[in-house]
Amino acid sequence: MKTRHMGMRTGAWAALLALGWALAGCGGGGGSNSDPAPPGAAAPADPLAGLPDGPGCALADRRTFLADQFRTQYLYNDLTPAVDPAGDLALDRYFSASLFKGNERIPSDRFSNYQTSEAYNQFFGEGKTLAYGLSVAGQEVQGRPDLPLWIRDVTPGSPAGVAGIQRGDRVRRINSTPVEDAIAKFDFSALTPQRAGQELELQLERAGVLRTVRIGASVHDAVPVRLGKLINLPDGRKMGLVRFNSMINLAEPDLLGYFQQFRDQGATDVVFDLRYNGGGSVAVGGRVAAMAAGTKADGQVYAVLRNNAQLQSSNSTFRFVSPVSWRGVNRVYVLSGSRTCSASEQMISGLRGVGIEVVQIGSTTCGKPVGFRPREHCGLTYSLVNFDSVNAKGEGGYYNGFSAQCRVAEDFTKSMEDPTEPLTAAAVQHAQGLGCPPASGPDQVPLWARMPRARPVSEGSDPPSVMVP
Repeated sequence: MKTRHMGMRTGAWAALLALGWALAGCGGGGGSNSDPAPPGAAAPADPLAGLPDGPGCALADRRTFLADQFRTQYLYNDLTPAVDPAGDLALDRYFSASLFKGNERIPSDRFSNYQTSEAYNQFFGEGKTLAYGLSVAGQEVQGRPDLPLWIRDVTPGSPAGVAGIQRGDRVRRINSTPVEDAIAKFDFSALTPQRAGQELELQLERAGVLRTVRIGASVHDAVPVRLGKLINLPDGRKMGLVRFNSMINLAEPDLLGYFQQFRDQGATDVVFDLRYNGGGSVAVGGRVAAMAAGTKADGQVYAVLRNNAQLQSSNSTFRFVSPVSWRGVNRVYVLSGSRTCSASEQMISGLRGVGIEVVQIGSTTCGKPVGFRPREHCGLTYSLVNFDSVNAKGEGGYYNGFSAQCRVAEDFTKSMEDPTEPLTAAAVQHAQGLGCPPASGPDQVPLWARMPRARPVSEGSDPPSVMVP
């Protein structure tokens, strides 16, 4: 079965995608002619170690396969000079040299990547990930080692969850590295394991008490859906809220159950908490969006995926088909931030395309209106940007992300189940007709414009940024 994704970041993937991201950005490891990997990269010394190297899988064959993909399938193939595969470049450097470098309209390609097929299939096929099960708020402290580094998310049932690590714990040391040094280098790669059983030692502070925790990485369930509940508004209306971190098939049964409850309880508004949702399947995102839009949107265009000029006949259209028999809601709230990416942004665009009011709370999304049709070759799965996405109104090209109507900073010391958590509280306030709270948090500029390398940097166990059909 072919899968198409728009963007995600997960533990097993983060370790392997870091390789592709690093390479795409500035060279990276993989041979004696490679530049040093940038901070945050967790690439193994030899990225081809353990992969097939027999007939058809030699380094030259891998370059030839990639050359064909960039020439025929790449969205930016007419904007990117071909690189001769007959040279002597290591795979990472060949990949990097082949990427679109940007122009006055479109930023450079910072999303194309590759990873082992084993890790790719493990996540998208089985819903499992190799990780410690925690993520930190690294983006928020870039260049500011004087600020605290917070644990912002913990996967239930993961090694971190079993060890009692919580959102709001302050990180003081990562293995032997003082957290100030990790922030100064913008390097949290130690939070991304290379193998099951690899150990991580953290010094954490909670309520002024220090403790040291040692955990081992494991392959565990990704747990994409984290929360579903009804919120009773003061005027008697009900608001449904779901928080989920990945647009994968594993998320749908739980989300469908929650939306059936919202229908039965007469919810008039819905909140999608997508602040840590890097994306995933276009088809899954479309079905989840249709749960909120209801039957009134059935048959209308959710998204059109457009290929390069030579493959226009292969463009594909996804339509709303609600799996919940109700009229849906007229207004959707989306809790967003710079980690809201790809298929998550597509959900915002798709709902707006059919006239559903979408109110964003938080900060600007990551800016990824493009996606992948991954191709496997000799043990690696390559995710080149193959298509862009537009909604029913033909709107797309949101490389600067979607700005939030209510700019609200996160408070990492508050549980995300706490009704006073700032983003959730702002949605409740707005739903009562009280407008937005005073603006807080970062300015409304896209992540790629704020970060020097414009590259995703692993902060732990987040799913990878993906949009696939």
